[in-house]
Amino acid sequence: MIRHIFIGTFKADVSDEIKNLVLDDLRAMKEKIPGIVDLHANFSTGWVGSENSVVMTVDFAAKKDFDVYMTHPYHTEHIAKLGADYVSSYVAAQFEL
Repeated sequence: MIRHIFIGTFKADVSDEIKNLVLDDLRAMKEKIPGIVDLHANFSTGWVGSENSVVMTVDFAAKKDFDVYMTHPYHTEHIAKLGADYVSSYVAAQFEL
């Protein structure tokens, strides 16, 4: 099992409405991209670290499923554009469970 973690910090001027649309689009990846076993996304609580961030974990059965995710048009054309428009910085990492 592969777990992908994404933490994106929103640009300062992004409205709550846009943040919620971004969150909805991230969550929609589970239905739009094959090979995702589980996906959780929400806003950071800000208890430790960034307060203005969206956090997501995505689980895959195998590396090949992660590769499909990384190259899928919904991810590369839609989600990546959202990031460019609304996220000032991000961190992504993967590990094997």
